[in-house]
Amino acid sequence: MKYRVEWDDQQIDVIADRDPLGREWRFQMPQGHQIQVRVETLEEGSVLRLIIGGESKTISLLPGNRIGDPVRFLLDHTPLELDVLDPIDLITREVGPGPGATGQREITSLMPGIVRKIMVAKGSTVEVGTPLLLLEAMKMENEIQSQVAGTVLGVHVTEGDAVAAGALLLVVKLAD
Repeated sequence: MKYRVEWDDQQIDVIADRDPLGREWRFQMPQGHQIQVRVETLEEGSVLRLIIGGESKTISLLPGNRIGDPVRFLLDHTPLELDVLDPIDLITREVGPGPGATGQREITSLMPGIVRKIMVAKGSTVEVGTPLLLLEAMKMENEIQSQVAGTVLGVHVTEGDAVAAGALLLVVKLAD
């Protein structure tokens, strides 16, 4: 899957492949460079060890990270903030809806998790920033907020559902 990683005034496009368990990752970087990374969980949901070329790095997620916001973490005690855009984010940013665009937007899960609370129902009117649902991922509750204004056409999950990355959560009819 293609991602764009942004920090400070820099950005790179990366293609990431992983094994089904998410322990072995291969990143294709610009100019054809490849990086192999082994990921080990030290503390569920908050601390990871990355092994890159035999060198070990520790990542500690900072509290308050939310889906759609830049990820804040410590890399071997150095604070960092990265904005990681997935293909849908990239399409939205690069193409985006034009003036007067109509249609609908599918809201999908950016990561695997468990739906803990649904905050809207079919027919609900939402604005940009309206909380839609709580998704627990890596023992953190992530509030999924609407990125568009409109009306909820359908809710495709129920509380307690386990969802995969990319799973359809809701469909919103865009406001005129």
